[in-house]
Amino acid sequence: MKALFGSIKIQADERGRIRIPSSFREYFGDSALYCTVISGANCLTIFGQDVMDNLQNQMGGQSEIGETENYCRMRDFLESIRFIEEDKQKRFTLTQGKDDVIFEVEREMVFVGMFNKLELWRKSDYDAYKANRKATTGGIITNAEGKALTW
Repeated sequence: MKALFGSIKIQADERGRIRIPSSFREYFGDSALYCTVISGANCLTIFGQDVMDNLQNQMGGQSEIGETENYCRMRDFLESIRFIEEDKQKRFTLTQGKDDVIFEVEREMVFVGMFNKLELWRKSDYDAYKANRKATTGGIITNAEGKALTW
């Protein structure tokens, strides 16, 4: 199966519109696109219908009604998701309405492929993240256990 990886720097246009680079956009095909800002993250996460379906399955396709902890978690997460509406040129904005700014856009932005999702970063935040990671790890890429990756 194909995977999204690498990073691509882009520029938002003067109206704050963004276009997913074609090398990333083709991964999603005609799938609906969604986005959310994960709590504590400095980036927007973009994903297709397959990820949305997987998330729904993980949440148990909740049909219950009430204030159970699981129901509240589901509400918190689903409330944060927005549908990405692309125009005919496949551009979109991250403002859905006058008071609904999903993610602040700067002129220079960076897309990062994350297997089946994309991250969209403001370049200034991404540069700071990369500098911090380099200082923290010495530039060595490791797995979840902290062991250096081997090829």
